[in-house]
Amino acid sequence: MAEYLLIINPNSSKGKGRAKAQTIRNLFLENGKSIDISYTRREGHAFELALEGANSGYSAIIACGGDGSVNEVVNGIMRSGKAVKMGIIPIGRGNDIAWNYGIKGRLEDSVSKIIKGDGRYVDVGIVKGGRYPDGRYFLNGNGYGFEPLVTFLAMDFKKVNGIISYVLAFIRIMLSPPKPYEIVIKTEREERKVSTQQISISIGRRMGSTFILAPDAVVDDGYFDLMYTIHPFTRFSLILAVLRFLRGTHLKDKKDFEGYRTRSVRLSCPLGGVYSHVDGEIVSYGDGFDFDIDIIEKGIYIFS
Repeated sequence: MAEYLLIINPNSSKGKGRAKAQTIRNLFLENGKSIDISYTRREGHAFELALEGANSGYSAIIACGGDGSVNEVVNGIMRSGKAVKMGIIPIGRGNDIAWNYGIKGRLEDSVSKIIKGDGRYVDVGIVKGGRYPDGRYFLNGNGYGFEPLVTFLAMDFKKVNGIISYVLAFIRIMLSPPKPYEIVIKTEREERKVSTQQISISIGRRMGSTFILAPDAVVDDGYFDLMYTIHPFTRFSLILAVLRFLRGTHLKDKKDFEGYRTRSVRLSCPLGGVYSHVDGEIVSYGDGFDFDIDIIEKGIYIFS
């Protein structure tokens, strides 16, 4: 058995996934390293392959794809309970997770970091609620309200991706801005009921390919960066807020936003109707009520 396992969607990167997998294999072989390749066939398959790979004894599992693939792989590794290291080779839509770790898009650069063993232990979040009462892990962020609505719509576009898909999704959402949630936020700092259209619980700085939702986030400090709007926004004020997200300056506006570090968050929305995601993957699609979010300090080693 090889030391490394590469998990990749053969149809990723506009159908070039299989060819890129062979290029990656050759890069490892040129450096005297062996690597096995597993191709995904359906949604959730990367999770299954990562779980099986971790239990089979691979020392490192590499997710080659976008944030969705990375999220499935980290969930497989974490569910295994094994001390397996993780690599990321970004070839997806937004690649926010890779961006947060300084992993660039060139295959050669990503492979070089993995072969050298460069990296660090980073924090992992877990959210329990919605479609995952037993929990779903995440490396970047857990969002509620406006942000997941934009993310879900951007995922539906078939012919555009990256920043363009999120801009188009934002314009579409602005035609009918989301209603606020009446929700109770409980942390070790406070318990507060708010009427809010956006809650972000972040490990990394960037979400949605372009939004700097947590400008001061540190991926290995053992804390989430919590941010939420403290009152309902009009369409115009939402547009202004998004412009602040692009620059990462929104937290300077104390009359509209609250933000601080916390190790856990409890959310309760008795009226339901909550939309939520982790790393761009659906946690609840208008069918969520209560969520428990906790951080696992330095929970996994990432080559970066």
